[in-house]
Amino acid sequence: MTHTQLHPVWDSFIRGYHWLQAVTIGGLWYTGTEGLMDWHFSLAYFLLALISTRLIWGVFGSETAQFSRFVRSPVTVINYLTASLRGEKPSYSPGHNPAGAYMVVAFMLLLITQLTTGLFANDDIISEGPFAYLVSGETSSLLTEIHAINFDIILGAIGLHLTAIAVYSLRKENLITPMLTGRKRFNDEALPKVVNGIWGWVIFFAIGIIVYFTLAKDVVAYLF
Repeated sequence: MTHTQLHPVWDSFIRGYHWLQAVTIGGLWYTGTEGLMDWHFSLAYFLLALISTRLIWGVFGSETAQFSRFVRSPVTVINYLTASLRGEKPSYSPGHNPAGAYMVVAFMLLLITQLTTGLFANDDIISEGPFAYLVSGETSSLLTEIHAINFDIILGAIGLHLTAIAVYSLRKENLITPMLTGRKRFNDEALPKVVNGIWGWVIFFAIGIIVYFTLAKDVVAYLF
């Protein structure tokens, strides 16, 4: 007999990653728009450490965080979306639903593209990425253009994500609360293995130190 009740589903690192990523992207948008480039680079380095940790956690972290566990085949995603459009509530393992998993991967690829192009970008005035000197001016300008266009795509992806949250909310499925509390209601036969998120933060701290001393030290020191 199965019992539907609250169970741990998101570890503390995944929850922290989610909200810190959201705040950091907002900060990057604001600082980039206002020309606060020292802050912009500092936030970008912070995001670089954060997403690098997420990639590692996607292999060694909780089952709900592991890419191999939540990324499904295209057929599964199509079946899930088809059932959802019919007004059904298709079952899936705790964590990301099949369509949401693709959104997570797409969003991470967009962020990796943004960070990578930013490392080689320049504003043709005073600011440039730490690796801009490694490529020609023409290549740097091209990557700068991609950097700007890609961010518009990121904003579109955020809009799509918020729309999906609203739709699920109308269908009485709360996606926000579990990302705050770490717990979600599902059958006790489907309990995922949730690793202590402190290990994710340890990895983040270690990567943060590396990023700081190799890329961010001078920029962060200038802020203070």
